[in-house]
Amino acid sequence: TELLEIDGEEKAHLLLSLGINFNLAPVADISTNEESYIYPRTMGQNAEDTAAAISAMVKTANENNLASCLKHFPGYGDNVDTHTSIAHDDRTMEQFMTCDLKPFMAGIKAGAPIVMIAHNMVSCMDPDIPASLSPAVHKLLREDLGFDGVIMTDSLDMNAITLYTGDRASAV
Repeated sequence: TELLEIDGEEKAHLLLSLGINFNLAPVADISTNEESYIYPRTMGQNAEDTAAAISAMVKTANENNLASCLKHFPGYGDNVDTHTSIAHDDRTMEQFMTCDLKPFMAGIKAGAPIVMIAHNMVSCMDPDIPASLSPAVHKLLREDLGFDGVIMTDSLDMNAITLYTGDRASAV
């Protein structure tokens, strides 16, 4: 975590020097499967190590006046790329609680001001609506995890949403 803090401080100084005060990071997703779509964007670590890293990264960003964004809530898993298709996630709530949600909880506790919600359709939370559009997923984030900051979605022009809605108007 010490190296992540050093790296985070350097990135914060660079972004702020360019007039950028918001970083769409860190990726709080967990994947240890090198074959999964999201793996290259993750830390490739288990839930506890990822949670510690996320906490350190959020704290460092906050200390340097850089807004950070935890993504892709509630955890991408080993699902297909939502840029190109609809992802159906059939993991149980217990699997989310013992793994994927831990980095988000750590980031929220560390003071993350923003959380980005993914477009995966998570059957244990809301089997019919992509997470980004689901009141149940928003309720989980707000009420169960106590997040009171800004909630944003991933791009509403991604195929997971345009295929779900049947048109591109959702981005408008």
